[in-house]
Amino acid sequence: MYQFRFYNPVTVYFGMERLNELPAVTRHYGRRAMVLYSETFSRCTNYIDMILHMLKEENIYTLAVSESMPNPKGEFIDKISRLCRNEKIEVLIGVGGGSVLDSTKAVAASAYTSENCRDWITGKKALESALPVIALPTTASTGSEMNSGGLISFPENREKISFGHPLLFPKAAFIIPEFTASQSREHTAAGCADVMFHIMEGNYFTRAPKMETHLKIMEELMKNLVRYSRILMDDLQNIEARANLCVIASWALNGFLENGTGRIPVCHALEHQISGYYDIPHAKGMAVIVPKWLRYATERGCEEQIAEFGKTVFNIKDRKIKQQMAIEAVDRLEYFFYIELMLPSSLREFGITEEYFREMAEHICHGGKITGIYNLNSNDLTSILNNCL
Repeated sequence: MYQFRFYNPVTVYFGMERLNELPAVTRHYGRRAMVLYSETFSRCTNYIDMILHMLKEENIYTLAVSESMPNPKGEFIDKISRLCRNEKIEVLIGVGGGSVLDSTKAVAASAYTSENCRDWITGKKALESALPVIALPTTASTGSEMNSGGLISFPENREKISFGHPLLFPKAAFIIPEFTASQSREHTAAGCADVMFHIMEGNYFTRAPKMETHLKIMEELMKNLVRYSRILMDDLQNIEARANLCVIASWALNGFLENGTGRIPVCHALEHQISGYYDIPHAKGMAVIVPKWLRYATERGCEEQIAEFGKTVFNIKDRKIKQQMAIEAVDRLEYFFYIELMLPSSLREFGITEEYFREMAEHICHGGKITGIYNLNSNDLTSILNNCL
């Protein structure tokens, strides 16, 4: 009845004391390391200096490179990949949020292929080897530390392309909740929302029958995400809340939840189009799109699952008329995103108009339909985007 294959080879080191093991883990893969780190994280803490010192004390050659862009670009990946080859780098260490970790994986692949990362990302060239990656996330959001995927933007083509390959699973992930405490309220809120999207949009709201165990795990993760997000909005330094969110973020996108769910991330496809055209932060774009997508589905007979989501995650009272419950569920979700997390509610806040919506929708559908909780054609996607203004 349920058919799936789950594979995840990432070794997780959780907690500040485990950071002492980083030099030994690094040395296992090589003695020439590149540390690709978040410039913002470096400015806000002294952890980058501490990591570099730890590695150099163990006689590991270390080349440090900073990154500051929210959506990593292909041009940057190609540049750093050439640097890796010239410096004979043997292992890559990514210290940052999703953009940094995605960049680290992309560089790991490009260092062994051509100078153009777009070749292997689009499948033009086969990916046969990659440098080992060690991930140190500084946000609880993308879950990139426990998966083999990522996103790279090519603004010259108005593209934001996803990639994934078993060779790009990090060899190890050092998940240190204290690292995430450097995040501002704005970035913490965006990260919390991002985790919710990974669970609900790609795995929970799908047509495929779900194993009860998977379903309940997803619901508990989302309930706890809402709970700990609210705690952090009042106290950004609450390490207990951050530790729980780190675990939720990793399990939201490490492959386990999507087992047998028929994962079709409709809203992610829409947001990747938006980001490809306008280069906006991913989580903020998703915060605008997801509630509009759910409301659109509710109005077209998909209220049962949305009502159940509201009941289990936001404690909505059970009622006979499921559409009323579903509408309230979307209302509660919007209140959580827009009032409690203070995320943007309209694409107009980014200066976006409907100019390219039809074009974006056609890029996704290619004349067909996107299947999911409600099957969508390009007209549906265009309507959803218009509702986002």
